[in-house]
Amino acid sequence: MKSIYYDSGIPEKIAREKFFFPECIMMENAASAMEELVLQIMPENLLIFCGSGNNGGDGYALSRRLYGKIKNILLVSLALPKTSEAQIQKKMAESIGVKILSWDEEILKKLDSFILGKSTVLVDCIYGSGFHGELSAEAKKICQWALSINARKIACDIPSGIDREGVIHTYDSDGKKIAFPADYTVTMGALKSALYTDDAKDFRGEISLADLGISSAIFESLCQPTAFLLEECDIRLPYREKKSVHKGNFGHALVITGEKPGAAVIAATAALAFGAGLVSLLTQEEKVNFFMNPELMLSTDFPEKTSALLLGSGFGRKLPVKKYIDYIFQMEKPAAVLDADFFYVENLQEILRKLNEKEDSRIILTPHPKELNQLLRLTGIADISLSETCEKRMQYGRLFAEKYPHLTLIAKGAITYIFTDGKIYVCDQGSPALAKAGSGDVLAGLCLSLLSQGYSAKDAALTSVFMHGRKSQEFEENYACTPLSLISKLESD
Repeated sequence: MKSIYYDSGIPEKIAREKFFFPECIMMENAASAMEELVLQIMPENLLIFCGSGNNGGDGYALSRRLYGKIKNILLVSLALPKTSEAQIQKKMAESIGVKILSWDEEILKKLDSFILGKSTVLVDCIYGSGFHGELSAEAKKICQWALSINARKIACDIPSGIDREGVIHTYDSDGKKIAFPADYTVTMGALKSALYTDDAKDFRGEISLADLGISSAIFESLCQPTAFLLEECDIRLPYREKKSVHKGNFGHALVITGEKPGAAVIAATAALAFGAGLVSLLTQEEKVNFFMNPELMLSTDFPEKTSALLLGSGFGRKLPVKKYIDYIFQMEKPAAVLDADFFYVENLQEILRKLNEKEDSRIILTPHPKELNQLLRLTGIADISLSETCEKRMQYGRLFAEKYPHLTLIAKGAITYIFTDGKIYVCDQGSPALAKAGSGDVLAGLCLSLLSQGYSAKDAALTSVFMHGRKSQEFEENYACTPLSLISKLESD
């Protein structure tokens, strides 16, 4: 898995101070990585917007390196370079003939004619990873103009308009967020956590990592990553390798039903599809029979050999929950997934405190942003708005994990964060197809299945979240995904 850093200046700082790398060397490496991408696209036109900082210096270096390789190159300077390194790069670009225009109010009209009818790559070198606040009026116009043109778009380090928290603070007149709409982001030295937020996901495009001259292994040996990006090699699917087995070898998963039993049925179906040997629904509602899968078992009492249980999916907020929580505490090796309506139960803070005291328990919590907001409030961690919860799920999830280190938290969203074993894991596999009722119940069922099969809470969470997101990508039409069709995709593995 790849390392992610919150402090976006760490790679550059280490390179400068520890290894005496001058800024110009890092600019050349940054420009080289962008050059490689531009040459893969091989457009007729290259249009670069440069700001006054070192990101602008990267843009000047890029224009020089590509001069003579791309038919038409035009660079637009929003302001004079402030740093000596960027000033040198500008002079070098000018000296070989790169055409540099200064910003004026009419320039976008001129650029319309420059790109008309020609394949174009547009490069954003306006702001770097230290950006904060709102875009300048000029940068805002450029970002809005970029949305309207037919061009491949590349962001240098991080799309302009995204701050170091991964939040966008600039809006148009309709209240829509504005940042540079990159198809590709070439980030420098190390992956930044700002690129792995719900806000950033709509603007960053495909992420590639530029080597500034020092390997990521060196960075990791000198500073602790903030988080880790999940990759396919990090997951462990529940393949059945032994030949002589029976259903008891793969656990008995239990799903508690409530006011909306359909959610429980979805979760139970997902658990069975992901390898659980037996899945039961604990219910007193016979109507479940009318739409449940025949492979699922009905029970009116706790099965004797329950391996793990799921509480909260479709449970509702009116039914008594105490006996189910007591059962978790009474399990020899507590294993449970807590979802949805669980985050609204009374005495939530005390329940979690007791669960956290059981170091041998395997407990996974799976809130979406609104439920996370409730969870933070009821546990006394933060009483904040829903919008702030959405924007800073990584930061507040870390606070939860510090208070409850023996619980595993899956903070769901367009980017999903997993807090477990003192570390943060990031999964960006999810697609818009998951924006559908029941998708969260599928994830809860996958986690339940792996817990019942003996997985650690960490491995169950990482594998389930990754596969849940990866399988959602198989729906070309975003609106067509349903929970059951998502579950069916598991069969392809």
